[in-house]
Amino acid sequence: MSHSPTAGTAGRRLGLLLAALGLVVAGLVTPGVAQAQSADSVDSWDVTYTVDTDGLLHVSETLVWRFGSNSGRHGITRTLPTREPFGNEDDKRDAVYEISDISVSSPDASAAFTTSIKCDQDDPRDCLETIRIGDANKRITSATATYTIDYTVSGALRGSGDYDELYWDVVGTETPQVDLLTVTVDVPGGAQDTRCYAGRAGSTDACTSATITGGKAVFTERNKAQGEMMTIAVQITAGLISDNRPHLEDAAVSNATKALRSGLGVGGAGTAAAAGGLLAYRRHRRDERFDGIPPGTVPTSPETVRVRADTKVDRDTIPVRVTPPDLPVPVGGLLIDGRIGVRETSAVLVDLAVRGAIQLRAEDDGDKTYARLVDASRATQPYEQRFLRDVFGKRDPSGKNALKYSSREVALHKPGKLLKASEELSHQVNDSATSLGLMKHTGKVGGGGGSNVPIRGFLYALLFLVWGMGASGIVLSGLLSIFKTSGYRVGIVAGLVFAITIFVVGAWLIRRRGQRTALGRAFTDQVDGFYEYLSTAEADQIRFEEGQDIFSQYLPWAIAFDLTDRWSQICEQLVALGRIPSTPPAWYYGDPYSFHYGYFVGSMVHSMNTGASPVPSSSGGGSGGGFGSSGGSAFSGGGGFSGGGGGGGGASSW
Repeated sequence: MSHSPTAGTAGRRLGLLLAALGLVVAGLVTPGVAQAQSADSVDSWDVTYTVDTDGLLHVSETLVWRFGSNSGRHGITRTLPTREPFGNEDDKRDAVYEISDISVSSPDASAAFTTSIKCDQDDPRDCLETIRIGDANKRITSATATYTIDYTVSGALRGSGDYDELYWDVVGTETPQVDLLTVTVDVPGGAQDTRCYAGRAGSTDACTSATITGGKAVFTERNKAQGEMMTIAVQITAGLISDNRPHLEDAAVSNATKALRSGLGVGGAGTAAAAGGLLAYRRHRRDERFDGIPPGTVPTSPETVRVRADTKVDRDTIPVRVTPPDLPVPVGGLLIDGRIGVRETSAVLVDLAVRGAIQLRAEDDGDKTYARLVDASRATQPYEQRFLRDVFGKRDPSGKNALKYSSREVALHKPGKLLKASEELSHQVNDSATSLGLMKHTGKVGGGGGSNVPIRGFLYALLFLVWGMGASGIVLSGLLSIFKTSGYRVGIVAGLVFAITIFVVGAWLIRRRGQRTALGRAFTDQVDGFYEYLSTAEADQIRFEEGQDIFSQYLPWAIAFDLTDRWSQICEQLVALGRIPSTPPAWYYGDPYSFHYGYFVGSMVHSMNTGASPVPSSSGGGSGGGFGSSGGSAFSGGGGFSGGGGGGGGASSW
């Protein structure tokens, strides 16, 4: 959440313009959350990779699958990438993998299987081969079943000249919890070096262990959570493998793009249909609201109250609230715009400090911020406990326990230091809000931005019309010059481009705000009301009891609302009025003489925001792949990360 909930700046209006006019496609095509299979887990997943001198990767996976509460399943599915983008966004090439010699065996379940290959309709650069294991006429009655899946992959290796490399995602994000993942890699000439990463996509956290034994690389990862990945890398002596390069092809082109290039489609009708579909989708995605209940009021028995769609009139009558909402700060941030971002991460850190779980200090006028753990039991929410483990946890070298708390001071200002914790917080708070019945749909995990300012249809339509006419003109002139074809045909294509733009951009932006249930809307009203209070009240209007640390109690919310500077100035005025002391709060353990409400807090929050943001890309050379793509090396060019290799794929039951 990077914008306040009720401010009406033109910038946010323009953002919501695109939000109103665009998210239909993104919203409609985004896969839903896991259903019954989310209760499944894997007791052990043992993988053996053998690379031969021809460059083929021979794989054997043995899974002990523990089925969830809804038993009676038929078996499992394993998906394997056969095509994915290679390199960075500017590299218009795809890595292609051929899967062959597939076989399945099981000592206690049906090993019958079928295979199929399917590409994403909207992005044909992503293709998967699905191995569906089991018998539709038989159901599994035991708690677990063991499967061994063997297959061969071509095009899995990479070469740099100095060495060859297997940089491979063992499992992708679409996999359940795995108690123990073990990987053994046998390569020609023996493994020369290793890397291993585990966690959410982009994580640089090391796996539980990575060793070389008898020339073989051996990796383990304990307690891989659902949605996390494991990526391994093995360095191989150059010159021992004949086919040591990825198999690359030009980026696949979607059918929609082909249609554009051939001049198919009817522009005007397409635009009207896209706009109509977008409006219908927006109505479908409106928040819910309790009927007959004042805004911000949570009924005693919510399940008995009639629910209706939220309206602009409702939002215009939200009352000002002079105390924080009755919910945790990050959940309030999620309700504002459907997402959790770096500001919520900073707010959670300060909130945990205020409640006595950690302490904070700063150096260089707040440009450097440090934290130390005081009492982890003060973190009462599961996502807070996980957050503390991600920030202060350390690996147990014995491997018996996944994590222990570190007593060392943590530098929060280092770029990327809080990135994993921030991303995991996003996932955990999203799950919590959904399970509590506050959100029907959440926006994109991580990031910032957005607002719940009501959409002014006329303003947005006018702005979008101006933008669209300009965009269509550019497309029209460009196509005329490129294809040397008639203006009529190109006009149709340009209109179709415009229609698709309306559909995709608008649907994407509508969806990123999320959709609240009636209960979630009531709490959102409380958040909006408190924002109005913090954003407008002057120092002499702030009401609090004598001895109350009003600065600390309201600071997490001020951070989440992007009102840190204003709140600091208000507190400076309260100090001048003699209503609060000038001494630092109890959660600050730095030099008390360096503490100053005005400049300290803003600088401290800025430094924590830096720690929760991705590490800036180097301007130097080197190649690398983004999340969901392959490319680059784990041993050079900035190093590797979870999800940076080829392969991966998912697994589920059916």
